[in-house]
Amino acid sequence: MNKLPALGSMAILLASIAWAGEAPRPTKSATTPKTLKAEIEALKPADHVWRAIAWKTCPLEALKQSREQNKPVIAWVFLGIPTDERC
Repeated sequence: MNKLPALGSMAILLASIAWAGEAPRPTKSATTPKTLKAEIEALKPADHVWRAIAWKTCPLEALKQSREQNKPVIAWVFLGIPTDERC
């Protein structure tokens, strides 16, 4: 009686593997310089506006600049040891 659940689980596992089949493979396209450049450009991160922000590591400098530009300050707090000066 204890073997029945194990056999049922094994049957379900094998059935799901057989049903899933082989994953579709991407088709190979011609490797011309133009297609390679298009693939590389597609992999690059999007040009977001926040990437152009001059981040400040000193809160006093950030507060001074925000008052000059009449813009709010957004504080990003990082717990731990950052590898560089930016969070």
